[in-house]
Amino acid sequence: GRSYCVRTQRMLNQCLESLVQKVQSGVVINFEKSGPDPAPIGEDGLVDSSRPINSFASQPWHSCHKLIYVRPNPKTGVPVGHWPIPESFWPDQNSPTLPPRTAHPIVRFSCVDCEPMVIDKLPFDKYELEPSPLTQYILERKSPHTCWQVFVSSSGKYSELGQPFGYLKASTTLTCVNLFVMPYNYPVLLPLL
Repeated sequence: GRSYCVRTQRMLNQCLESLVQKVQSGVVINFEKSGPDPAPIGEDGLVDSSRPINSFASQPWHSCHKLIYVRPNPKTGVPVGHWPIPESFWPDQNSPTLPPRTAHPIVRFSCVDCEPMVIDKLPFDKYELEPSPLTQYILERKSPHTCWQVFVSSSGKYSELGQPFGYLKASTTLTCVNLFVMPYNYPVLLPLL
């Protein structure tokens, strides 16, 4: 937090300029771990089975309330996205209203290492995560060629967790973590395409 005591027009302009520089365009998301912790990784970057997994002790990276940066298109200045984050309910045609929802989506991530998937000519959205205990934990694992799938609970008709709609992945240079948003249930859709 910060406060400004404005006494002159010039001071007001300086304060507004300072605030504008601090504003980041983005969306706040609650990231929550689903399922067990990943196997610890040793110094060589391989799974270290000698170290026990403690899935029950809550860690700071298990739950983060953080921003994903939504960068505007350089040509138009308007952010462009292809795929939505799924809703946490299955639509019911008989319901006169939509169920209430949280202002910030709750996105669950599974710590099972998966292969990142993309195919030519099918767009995807890529958002950088604000630094947090979660991004730090993923970057410390030093595995830029694997990803963790993301879900929204109750987004599927027959499954509590729903189907994956994207994944969290460290950048190849291990400088940041990105959320890739794909079509809903992309592991089934992409091979069909």
